[in-house]
Amino acid sequence: MHSAGPPKKILNISGPYAVGKDTLLNAIISRYPNLTHRVTTVTTRPASSDADPTYRTVSLNDMQELALSEELIVTSQFGGTVLYGTSANEIRAKISEGQICVHAIFAGPDGAGRLREVFGSKLFSIGVLATQGNIDAQMDVLAARLAGRTRDNEEAVRARLAYQADPISYVLENPVVKTGDGNTPVFDRVIVNDQLDRAIAEVTALFTEFFEVEEAAR
Repeated sequence: MHSAGPPKKILNISGPYAVGKDTLLNAIISRYPNLTHRVTTVTTRPASSDADPTYRTVSLNDMQELALSEELIVTSQFGGTVLYGTSANEIRAKISEGQICVHAIFAGPDGAGRLREVFGSKLFSIGVLATQGNIDAQMDVLAARLAGRTRDNEEAVRARLAYQADPISYVLENPVVKTGDGNTPVFDRVIVNDQLDRAIAEVTALFTEFFEVEEAAR
C-alpha cells in the first residue's frame, strides 16, 4: 500500500516519442471513462481534431495570449520550433468536478518538472522508457519502432530521433524538484514498456492503488 497523504488527482505519463504514452493513457481512460478527463494540449503544430481531439492548434500569438490569461505550462520542443501548452486552470476545474485528470506532458523541466512543481502530491507521475539500459539502448529501440511505422519515412524517423535524447535523459535522471509539499522526485515511478500488455497491467495497477479506485471489469 502507498503511504498516507492527500488523494491523488492527476495522472501524468511522460517519456520519449514512440514509447507508448498515449496507448497507456488510453488504456486507463477506456477502463475508467466516467472517472477520468483527458487534459487538452494546445500546440502551435498543425493537428487534426479528428485524429486526436485532445490537441488544439493555435497560432503563436494565441499561445502567448493564453499564457498571459491563464496559468499555462508551456514546453518548447523540436529545437524550439513547436510549442505545447497545458492549462493548470483546466486541471483545477476538472479536479473540482471530482474527475481524475490524465495527461501526457513532455519529459523535461518545463513539462513534467513544472507539472510536479505546480501540483505537488496531487500528481502521480510515471516516466516511461522503451527498454532497460542507457540512452544508446533506448535510442536503438525507438529507432526500430519508428522505422516500423508506415506513416513515418526515413527522413521523418531521423527528425523525430534527433530530439529524443533529452527526454530520455530526464526520465533516467528523475530529478528532485521543489513543490509546496516539499522536495519531490518528478516521477513517482519509472517503468519500461518493452511488452505492452505487461506495461498496461503495471500502469493499471498503479492507477487503482494510488487513486484508490476499484479495478474495472474487463
